[in-house]
Amino acid sequence: MIELILALLCSASMAIALRLSGRPNSSRYGLLVGNYLTCVLMAWLSLSEKTVLPVSGAMWTAMAAGVFNGFIFLADLLLFQLNIRKNGAVLATTFSKLGLLIPVGASILFLGERPTALQMVGMLLVLAAILLIHFEKGEAKASFKTGLLLLLLFYGIGDGMAKVFEHIGERRYDGLFLFYTFITALFLSSSLFAAELKREKKKLQAAELLSGITVGVPNYLSSLLLLKAVTKLPAYVVYPCYSVGAVLVVCVVSILFLKDRMTKHQAFGCGVILAALVLLNV
Repeated sequence: MIELILALLCSASMAIALRLSGRPNSSRYGLLVGNYLTCVLMAWLSLSEKTVLPVSGAMWTAMAAGVFNGFIFLADLLLFQLNIRKNGAVLATTFSKLGLLIPVGASILFLGERPTALQMVGMLLVLAAILLIHFEKGEAKASFKTGLLLLLLFYGIGDGMAKVFEHIGERRYDGLFLFYTFITALFLSSSLFAAELKREKKKLQAAELLSGITVGVPNYLSSLLLLKAVTKLPAYVVYPCYSVGAVLVVCVVSILFLKDRMTKHQAFGCGVILAALVLLNV
């Protein structure tokens, strides 16, 4: 359980760092490059033997899963940006959070995980909390429904890759899996960033890379800790707690330190999250 708590705290820290690093006219790709560069370095430092070229079947599995996960990382980003433009931030955020349904459902259907009745109620409360926090009456209107379904699917696949690798990989190669995840994402985001710099005739700004570093440290730690959490706890506990637990922490920090205000729906949603977390861990 300690790994799950630390993972959601790191995830919340990443969201807060992104909030604080937001600068007008800055490139999101520049921040991503700094983020993934930091993650690659931390993943490499975590490798006990510093060997990244596969020499065994288990290492090939870690590499293949990591490369696939890196592509999913970038696809998530691009789909999220597309849905914000087409459907608005509310629906995009909501459907990305609802992606947790995929790894939870798959683990119940295919991996034999069986939640109790109270835990089922907890999962339903998680879904209700997501809708309460991200929806306001009359605020959301979808104009590109296929994009929302793709967003849910790809975020679900991305969330579930930790559970997939826990099932098909060896624990000694967790670091290698993350190394290939982040180096793939780094290569892809760097390519997009270079194209953006050339197209818009911008220059690389050190502030963007530094912001990426502040995001990269909690990003790597949250990925590593989530991977450890799914090896010890069922997916129907890990993913809902990880998702809405981080939301709850961000809301509390935003109110106490960033002077944000919550709507009644959001405040009620946070209360529902607390109830859901209790039921999921009964």
